[in-house]
Amino acid sequence: MEDTVENKTKKSRMILDTLKENVTSLRDLLQDVNDERIEQSIYRAIILFVCSGIDAVVKQLIIDTLEPVIERDVGAQEQLRKFAQRAIKKEQEKDCGLLAELFTARNSRKVLIEKLKSELAVGSLQSTEQLLKVGSYFDIPSNSLVKRNENENLRMAFDTRNKIVHQMDVNFESNGIEYYIHDEEIIKISELIEIVTERFIDEIEAILCRDITDDYKPTWYIEGDSLVIE
Repeated sequence: MEDTVENKTKKSRMILDTLKENVTSLRDLLQDVNDERIEQSIYRAIILFVCSGIDAVVKQLIIDTLEPVIERDVGAQEQLRKFAQRAIKKEQEKDCGLLAELFTARNSRKVLIEKLKSELAVGSLQSTEQLLKVGSYFDIPSNSLVKRNENENLRMAFDTRNKIVHQMDVNFESNGIEYYIHDEEIIKISELIEIVTERFIDEIEAILCRDITDDYKPTWYIEGDSLVIE
């Protein structure tokens, strides 16, 4: 397969397209629903779909594009350097397993990048803070992903998702009162999540269009019997 920008983000685009299709279908269902409980269930499904969708897209971007972005972006290279410093200092206080792997690996930077990928993709990325943190490792400015006037609505989206999930856990064992969702609110914030997801892909594709400018240098070396971290 040709190593093009489109191929690097193809899987992420496919996830986003599937997300849009499913959410559009759910929105269309609302036109024919007169039962409030069914309507509320559809709204809950929409917000759960879009939040899990952005999580899946960003994790796919980490897997497929973080390394080529680092090859092309000085800011991303600096973020990797800082990550290496933190990881190595932390390992010095433990069993030094990472250090042994770095010093014996054919490509120590690839080892670091794989460790960074694992760290970024672990757990849920369904919060504004987590998304912006991941974006920073791609050297994407926060305001390129989420505009200042969108922050509150994006946080509302993830808060709503968390309340729904929590209520589902509560109602599994009891007949608690369900969290009520306002229709105009859900449509607005679900559309925003789709927009932010697409921006994430667009920003990465713009970086991948650049020439490789990799100036990465190791941030550690051996001096006598000591490990020196710059």
